[in-house]
Amino acid sequence: MAEELAQACDCSPRGMRILLDALVVLELITKKDQRYTLTPDSAIFLDRCSEEYMGDCVEFLHSPFMQSAFLHFTDAVRQGGSAVELEGTVAPDHPVWVRYARGMMPMAVPQARKAAEVAGTVSKVLDIAAGHGIFGVTILRRNPGARCVAVDWPNVLELALENARQAGVEDRYEIRPGSAFEVNLGTGYDLALLPNILHHFDRARCVELLRRVNAALSPGGRAFVIELVPHEDRVSPSAPAWFATMMLATTPAGDAYTGSEYASMLEESGFSEPAAHPVPGSARMLLESVK
Repeated sequence: MAEELAQACDCSPRGMRILLDALVVLELITKKDQRYTLTPDSAIFLDRCSEEYMGDCVEFLHSPFMQSAFLHFTDAVRQGGSAVELEGTVAPDHPVWVRYARGMMPMAVPQARKAAEVAGTVSKVLDIAAGHGIFGVTILRRNPGARCVAVDWPNVLELALENARQAGVEDRYEIRPGSAFEVNLGTGYDLALLPNILHHFDRARCVELLRRVNAALSPGGRAFVIELVPHEDRVSPSAPAWFATMMLATTPAGDAYTGSEYASMLEESGFSEPAAHPVPGSARMLLESVK
């Protein structure tokens, strides 16, 4: 009841009642005999005890940086890139990425599972912009003899190591802090992961990174590009198409690239025509290409 929840949360009974009734109107909870209950969807996505909890995603999307980026969206349109900071979210060690990694990890789980499924048996994995590390960790759990090298900013890799530790694969999980454009990536990989990274850069910068990844792969090695990929008309499907506005507001030159644009970048970087794998439970696409 509202009074009980108000006491537990140290809130006024009136304030709690009005809030709870508003959540009923929004269909986030239900109300019967003055008692409130989570809807099935809320129990899955808004309960912190659920593995599919999505509340932290909202915290990231409404962070001060993201709000500021869109408050200056008109300026971003005028100049063709983020008007908030000189480098936007691609600035070194940007603090937004720790919040992003923690908040968006639940959304990455279906993508990571699909990547592990398509990867099959692998022995040495390179994870570019590893973030929370869930991609590499998921593949290691399915490949007991494999190792993963994760590249990202130092502050973000602390979370990746934490997740590797919790998954019991820390002894096979190596971190290389720094920029993916500058750090020594190593060689001999049979799989390279590029999850949700290329959209931050212009085409030339994407090709530069893909060439570095190509050089790190063994002959026949594969690259997985995981991205929101709009159709050639750039206005469908809605989620990938709309994503371009996010890149305009938060990066100097990023974009939501089409399938043909990714294919062109990969080909120029020494990769084959990519095979597209839809990701169940996600608006993203996994593009698989071979060196």
